[in-house]
Formats: sequence, C-alpha cells, structure tokens
Amino acid sequence: MPGIPPMVIGGSIISAVSLIFHVIGFSTTYWYKIGEAHMGLWKSCGQVKGAEICFDIKDAPVRDAQLTAAGVLESFALIAFVAALVCAFLKMFVLKDQGIMFVVIGLLNFIAGGLALIGTIVFATLSSRGFTFDSSNFHYSFGLCIVGGIGGIFSGIVFTLAWRWVRN
Repeated sequence: MPGIPPMVIGGSIISAVSLIFHVIGFSTTYWYKIGEAHMGLWKSCGQVKGAEICFDIKDAPVRDAQLTAAGVLESFALIAFVAALVCAFLKMFVLKDQGIMFVVIGLLNFIAGGLALIGTIVFATLSSRGFTFDSSNFHYSFGLCIVGGIGGIFSGIVFTLAWRWVRN
C-alpha cells in the first residue's frame, strides 16, 4: 500500500487482532469455569441431567454490581476498539494528511486497552457473600480479553510513535 506509513499498517493490524480477541472473550461464557459450570459477563451455564442449561445473568435474583461494572467496562472497551479501527481506516484511505489522526487513534487504543484490562481486574476481584474467585479457574474468554487489552495498549504505543516519527 503505497503512501501509507508502515507503522500505521502495523498498528492497524495489531488493533484489528486485539478487537477480534476482545470480541471473542467478550461474547463467550468461559470467563470462569468450575467443573461443568462456566460463566461469562452475560450468561452462566451448567450441566443439568446431561444437558447444558444457560441463563442470563441479568435475570438472576441477585445481581452483583461488580459484575455489572465489569460488563460496562468491557462494553466501553469494545466501542473504543471499533472507533480506533474506524479512525485507522479513515487515516489510511480518506484523511491521509491529517496528523492529528495518529493522536486520536493512539488515544482510542489506549482507552480500549485500559478499559479492557480494568474490566478484567474488576471481574477477577469479584467477591460477594463470602465468595471469591479462585484464580486457577479463570478460563480462555478471560484471557482473550486480557490479550486484547494488552494489544490495544501496544497499538496505542505504535500510533503514538508513528505520530512522533511523522512529526519530526
């Protein structure tokens, strides 16, 4: 792709992969698993008489504010990841001469990565009525959101460096 700085292409690829990891982790029900039971941000599932039954966490008789906060943070992270990718494509194909777009994309990636990581921390520290998560039972969805968050921060660094490089 002539005319597009390699750092923009690299940062966009990192951001896209981070978004994919985040979407998979965000939407699946394997944040925490104990035996046959597993839960995510939105649903909890378990085996009953050989069949898997899932219920929405929002329908539970008692909802934990910390779990709701983790869902909100991860939702905002998802929005920021999508906004960062949209801005990256705008930078590559429409607003090629706008140097401020590097800053916007970098900030959106930092925000997305930070919110994703904070959301996983909030989820991991969930404690209610004497229950706390055993750290050995966190599962792949939880890990994918962490990887997506780290990727978002790394992509933010790449776009910030690209801005500094083009500016100088």
